Amino acid sequence: MKPQLAKEIVFIYFAGNATVLQKKLIEEWLEDPDNAETYFEWIQEWEMSRPQFLPDVGGAFENMKRRIDSGDQPEPLYEPGTGVSTGYRKRFMNGWRWAAVFLISAGLGGYVFRDGLLYQRYRTGYSQTRTLLLTDSSTVVLNPNSELKLLRWAFGIFGREVFLDGEAAFVVRHKVDHQSFIVNTTDNGKVTVLGTEFFVYTRKKDTRVVLNKGKVQISSQHIRKPLDMKPGEKASINAEGMIEIKPLSKVELSDPAAWKQHLFRFDQTALIDAAEQLNEVFGVEIVVEDPVLSAKEVTGTFKAREADELLTVFAEMLDMTVQIRQDKVYLTPNP
Repeated sequence: MKPQLAKEIVFIYFAGNATVLQKKLIEEWLEDPDNAETYFEWIQEWEMSRPQFLPDVGGAFENMKRRIDSGDQPEPLYEPGTGVSTGYRKRFMNGWRWAAVFLISAGLGGYVFRDGLLYQRYRTGYSQTRTLLLTDSSTVVLNPNSELKLLRWAFGIFGREVFLDGEAAFVVRHKVDHQSFIVNTTDNGKVTVLGTEFFVYTRKKDTRVVLNKGKVQISSQHIRKPLDMKPGEKASINAEGMIEIKPLSKVELSDPAAWKQHLFRFDQTALIDAAEQLNEVFGVEIVVEDPVLSAKEVTGTFKAREADELLTVFAEMLDMTVQIRQDKVYLTPNP
C-alpha cells in the first residue's frame, strides 16, 4: 500500500523547500496512479492561492502542449538586433511555468505525467453513476464502469473533444460560435454535435448511440463520409467499423428516459450477451456452459441496482438455476 501524504508536504515541494525525505515520500506516493489526479488538483489549489503566479492559461497550455509534442527548445529571449522582447518575456514566464511543473514532476522517480498533465479523467466504479458539469456548461452522466477523458485546462478554447470508454448520457450546450462537441469512442469512432441530447455506449464489442434531441454525425475509420442521425434513431458501430442507423422501437420511444436511468433493455438478446452486459456494469463473472441455455433470448426492460436482481428474473424467465462458486456465477438449466 502506498503511503498517505499530507497536502502540506506537497505544497512545501511546490515552493521548492522540500527535504530529501519529503521528496522520497512524494515519489513513493506518486507510484500509485490513483494519486495523480489529487496531485494535479493540489497544483491548481496551490497556484490559485498565490495570485502573483497566475498564468495566461490559454497561452501556457498551447506553449506547453506544442513543446511536449514536438520536443522543441525554448525560443530565445533576445531577438536578433532588437534586444529583449518584453512582450515575449511575459509570455515565456507564464507559458513555461506549467511546463516546469511538468518537468519537475516527471523527474520524480521517472513518473510519466504527460497524459495526466494534459487530460483529466473521470471514472465510475461498478454500480456507480456520476454527473459532471463541464466548463462549457454541458452535462454528462457517466454510467457504471465508465471513464471520460478531456483536456484538463482550456476545454472549450482548444475545442470540445472528449474520450469515452463505457456509457454516458450527454446534454451538450450550444455555443454562439457553433463550436462542435466531439465524443471519441473506444473503436476510434466519433460522434460530432453542436447542441443536443444523446447517449453513447462504447465497449469492446461495439458502440451504440441513441439520439433524443438535436442532430449528430457519427463516423468511423471505415467509412468515408459521416452519417447524420435524427431524433428517435439509434446507431451501432460493429467490430468492422460498419455503421447501422435505424429507428427506435415503440417500446424505446415510449420510455425515453430509460437510457438516462441506465435501465437494462433487452430485445431478443441472447442470454450470453445479456450476461456480458451484467459483467460490464456490475463486475460479476457469469458462466453459461450449456450452449442451448446461452442461446435463449430475453426481452424486456428492467431496472436493477445489483446483478442478483436481474439474474433472479432471468432464472424465472428461462427456467434455470443461479449458483455462485469460487467468485463466479454459474447459470445452468433446470433438470
